[in-house]
Amino acid sequence: MASGPTHLDSARGWVTACGAALSVMAAFGTIYSFNAFAKSMADEFGTGHGPISLVFGITVFLFFGSALVSGRLYDRFGIAPLLIVGGAMFCGGLFAMSQISVLWHGYVLFGVGLGFGGGLFNAPLFALTAMWFVRHRAVAQGIVATGSGLGTMLFAPLAQWLLEVYGWRGGMKALAVVAAGIFAVALFMIKQPPKMDMGDAKRHVSLVVRSAAFWQMSASGVFFTVAVIGSLGSVVTFAQDDGLPPRAAVALFTIIGFSGIVGRMALTSLARPLGSVRLLKIAFFGLPVAYAIWFATTRVSGLETKFALLIVFASVLGVSYGGFVALLGHVTAHLFGLAGLGTVMGMLFFCSGTGALIGPPLMGFTADATGDIGLPIAISGVIAAVGVVVLLPMTRHPLPLPTYMGPPGVPPTQTSSAPIQRPVREPLIPQRLFREPAVPMVRPLADRTAEALERPRSASLRDAPPDVFWPIPDDDASDRNGAAVPVTVADLARSN
Repeated sequence: MASGPTHLDSARGWVTACGAALSVMAAFGTIYSFNAFAKSMADEFGTGHGPISLVFGITVFLFFGSALVSGRLYDRFGIAPLLIVGGAMFCGGLFAMSQISVLWHGYVLFGVGLGFGGGLFNAPLFALTAMWFVRHRAVAQGIVATGSGLGTMLFAPLAQWLLEVYGWRGGMKALAVVAAGIFAVALFMIKQPPKMDMGDAKRHVSLVVRSAAFWQMSASGVFFTVAVIGSLGSVVTFAQDDGLPPRAAVALFTIIGFSGIVGRMALTSLARPLGSVRLLKIAFFGLPVAYAIWFATTRVSGLETKFALLIVFASVLGVSYGGFVALLGHVTAHLFGLAGLGTVMGMLFFCSGTGALIGPPLMGFTADATGDIGLPIAISGVIAAVGVVVLLPMTRHPLPLPTYMGPPGVPPTQTSSAPIQRPVREPLIPQRLFREPAVPMVRPLADRTAEALERPRSASLRDAPPDVFWPIPDDDASDRNGAAVPVTVADLARSN
């Protein structure tokens, strides 16, 4: 029996994952470093929290929202053109931002340059990494997502130091050079995986977007980013307004970045035994807890107690935010399959981008209007709680779509909670071949697979694409044991 595509879980895939993490680190770190410059920019242009936070909101909206376009471009052209064009727009926009004389120019230069430019390669990098892995996909996705945590942790103090030495204009120029160098290194590390026949990806995507699980992920993504991006865009300025010195306020951002790395690696390492969907919900549940702690800090008078509570808030926020982002790509592949994965992830990132456009201005303008940072924090906590309610009922099983194709795990089995209409044709892999036995599994998987191969071949197997690849068992399920047994449709056909 063939071992399946040799590139899956290979050393080249790990190199690609590390290169993707570098690109994500440079993109997220540079965008989030805007918080270090925000107060100086507000003082120079004579504005409050709202107008400055709108720059950040537009940028993050385009950063995630442009995935609606970049996902389709990735499915068609691959990653290299997107990283080259997007990286050039990103660095050029940052350098041009340092030259602005009126604030609204920043809405265009910082927003379009860093937002749309970075968005051209951000979501595709997660889809790219998913195509390189089967058994270790959750960990690989965690490595890529760790890039954003590293960027938050490393670039925030770097930006603060550059601000003190060169001012916000010189600091942005320096960051543009740093980001360009990182993108160049990452470009040599990243490689497109060999193509696998995924069948009719367009039809598959049309079925995915009609599922309840897709809209639950989309809606919860909006609530998630309204709360998280709103807080990331205001935590430094709010902390300074609440009495913390600038370096202590920026240190909170570093803590968020470090705890985000911990959350990414810890939760993705637990994806196999506990299930990535379950962990995604747990990560989201941490957000309302974080905002409750943050709100409590606004009612504390002692500066040391306030700072201690803010450290706890930043740690919980980082773990929740990091874990959710790291698991998102793996959950998407697990639920919906790999066919048209770039497009599906692009749509999910776009929905998240709409929340990013709302969150920072909502918190900034609310704080300006009320003169109290407690109210916007409380609003964010309520929004996060609503997102938890939306996500909790989502199924943990792959959707039983007739076009569902691997390698995210075993073929999906029909469940009573499945929202999909009946298939219009027989699935490519007969479900009876992979149905779990009614009694506890005691025989080796290889024996059960050999028994399945002795059964008669159906017409659907003869017509199926030759490169469709199924590893057994599902690497996301906690109730299955044993090593994965790779099986291709061609193997099944030849055996008969």
